[in-house]
Amino acid sequence: MNYLLSVENLKKLGLIHNNTDTKILAVAIKRSQDMHIQPALGTPLFKALLNRVETSTWTQDYLDLMNDYVVPCLVAFVDYRAALLLTDKLTNKGAGRITDDNQQTLELNQVAELRDQLRKDAYFYKERLIGYLKDDQATKYPEYCDMCSDHCNEYVKKDDTGYKPLNWIQ
Repeated sequence: MNYLLSVENLKKLGLIHNNTDTKILAVAIKRSQDMHIQPALGTPLFKALLNRVETSTWTQDYLDLMNDYVVPCLVAFVDYRAALLLTDKLTNKGAGRITDDNQQTLELNQVAELRDQLRKDAYFYKERLIGYLKDDQATKYPEYCDMCSDHCNEYVKKDDTGYKPLNWIQ
């Protein structure tokens, strides 16, 4: 699997504690980049960035895009997703809430407030990323405007804005 962000860098840049399960975070990174970053970038630019991560072939423009726009957006979405994923556990006996003797769990309304703030942060960064790419008009990132013919089913629909209404299911 290709990741735009390592778990180690996520822990350095995000709100997630260092002792958090890396398996859960890897899944959260993969899902966040597939569900939020790929639609923001468009599939051609998304694949171009994955290729640059894999081959370490960066130009300054693509480094700036990653460091200033893509990574902050991805970190914010993983923080948002992880706020729920890290407290709940799926096992062969069902789904349950994880508790710890050293930590007091939040009340449901407190969790909702936290997730709402994390959601606002994530969509702010997504809107900023999309705005930056639109303002560039495919000058630095020609892959952003690449269109796919109808036979390319793997291409996801590009987001025109980072905004999603509160009742949008994610």
